[in-house]
Amino acid sequence: MIKCLTLLGFVVLFLSCKDEVSLQNYLVEKENNSDFISASLPSSLIFQNLDSLSTELNASLQKIKKINLLALTKTKAGGLLSDENRQLNEILANSDYENLMNFKADGRAAKLLYEGDDKQIDELIFYGFDAEMGLLFLRMHGEDLKATDLYNISQSAQQLDLNTLAPGFKIILDK
Repeated sequence: MIKCLTLLGFVVLFLSCKDEVSLQNYLVEKENNSDFISASLPSSLIFQNLDSLSTELNASLQKIKKINLLALTKTKAGGLLSDENRQLNEILANSDYENLMNFKADGRAAKLLYEGDDKQIDELIFYGFDAEMGLLFLRMHGEDLKATDLYNISQSAQQLDLNTLAPGFKIILDK
């Protein structure tokens, strides 16, 4: 009996192991790769000087608590850029994230995905790829973030003055 239970436990453990790389594993692995630019920033460092925005948009932006950034420029990537793009696309396709938007044209592609439902969005993912420039991946963690907040942010994106970004964040993006 004990042998059967032990064997059953090993079978369950073996079947639960996946060969797939999770998004978290990918981010941790690339965070330690000197070719990548990575940062994990609280939104309070990024969204500063929001006084000129509407109260509604300001409240929506403040629900984003943390942003993980991962970027790879074509100059740093060499021949690896297309491999990294393929790998990230596979991970996102096999994940629990729901697709919100796709864009593809002239060697460029962008995806907006989320985890959660329309009442409670836990994470928002932006992935952009440009064959000439590189890739940019943003993972935003929210608190009490709803679909209406995403709508407010997307509709008011032109109001966000990138010059109000914290200087540290601009330095990371300019690398």
